[in-house]
Amino acid sequence: MNKKLIYFIIIIMIMNFSSVAIAQNQEKILASKAIEFDNEKHLIEWFSSTECEKCRQFENQNSNANQVWINWFNSESDPINNLARDDTNRRLNQLNDSEFPLLIIDGNAIKINAEDDLETWSENLNEEINKSNINNFINVSILVEIIDSTGDGLADGIKLVGNITPLRDLHNETAIHIHIIENKDDPDDSGARPYISNVLKEWIPKMDFSVENGNSTNWDYTLSKTYLESADIDLNQGDSNRYSIILSVHGDEKGNSSNMRVLAVDSVTLPSINEHRGWSDLPLILLANFIIFVGLAFVVIQERIREKGLPLIQGKILFTDKGNRKVDLDIKTGNKKVEILSIETNKGWRTSKIGTLPTIPPKSNKNLVFKIHSKEQNSNLPIQITVKTEVEDLGQWMMDIDMISEKSE
Repeated sequence: MNKKLIYFIIIIMIMNFSSVAIAQNQEKILASKAIEFDNEKHLIEWFSSTECEKCRQFENQNSNANQVWINWFNSESDPINNLARDDTNRRLNQLNDSEFPLLIIDGNAIKINAEDDLETWSENLNEEINKSNINNFINVSILVEIIDSTGDGLADGIKLVGNITPLRDLHNETAIHIHIIENKDDPDDSGARPYISNVLKEWIPKMDFSVENGNSTNWDYTLSKTYLESADIDLNQGDSNRYSIILSVHGDEKGNSSNMRVLAVDSVTLPSINEHRGWSDLPLILLANFIIFVGLAFVVIQERIREKGLPLIQGKILFTDKGNRKVDLDIKTGNKKVEILSIETNKGWRTSKIGTLPTIPPKSNKNLVFKIHSKEQNSNLPIQITVKTEVEDLGQWMMDIDMISEKSE
């Protein structure tokens, strides 16, 4: 118990010194959040007009947790300029399409008839999603960091850091697409129009990772202050969590290039800088002391839980007959159920057949009596029995029991 506390204090001190050293560097991480890809999401790219009320209804009625939506708007025909993105035209050229509305599901284009009703649109969407399977072609794990590169306390960049590992040989043009969207955007900054969801602010495709099977890339990319300003993204006005990052991998297996489909996709709302600042504004020593106090309390509580939950096992040698011993294990359970998984002896001894090993209810007592044997008839080897248990909520525990003779008590 005391050793654990000492080790924990040393670890906290090392963390505190590390925090001071990091704070002295010019670049500072203001907040971070992970994107974990689970191969269950579908990428929905929705090309429409800000003037299309039916388009907004379609998205609102069909969005769910397994779909990642991006709203693209055509810079040539859309009447509201502040949502117009040249990225839309580049993406349309990539898709060899130009008609609106247009629905792209996991990289596959679905023709939408503007005259059809919402029910037909929804049927088209669901039919394609049911056909679309995102296979486990690639593992992606990315940490999204909001950074202050100048030390002035203001967010001026978004850094993506992580690992990309293909699980098959992929096509050389396989790319990871970075999207920044505004979760709810005011179309003309007047507040007079309904807000639009998932509006694209920036799109960057990157092909800077290995596409060879099993070859991992430690990948990173930073969207600088200049980049964010050009996309009209201000992380300091309002709160940063009004934006989201969407990452999608578009490609196929090596030799297949007919349709660069989506191999993986996921999204994360940017972490709130304001929430993080509530902690970072605390004096470093006060914060460190608080962490130490919480950590020590956690260790003490966990130790008490183990003390009350683990069984007490005592062993006795009931009688000795040449190389044979009859032993008794007295098992008293705490407030947790205990399953006896195995009973083994130290070298030089072996147990007789014990039979079915019991599961003992909480706050109970159980005696296991059995024989152990030695190859030598008058063996004076010490006897130690190892009991392997499964304790409810506490996992597996190995307990070594030194056997004592009943006559010595």
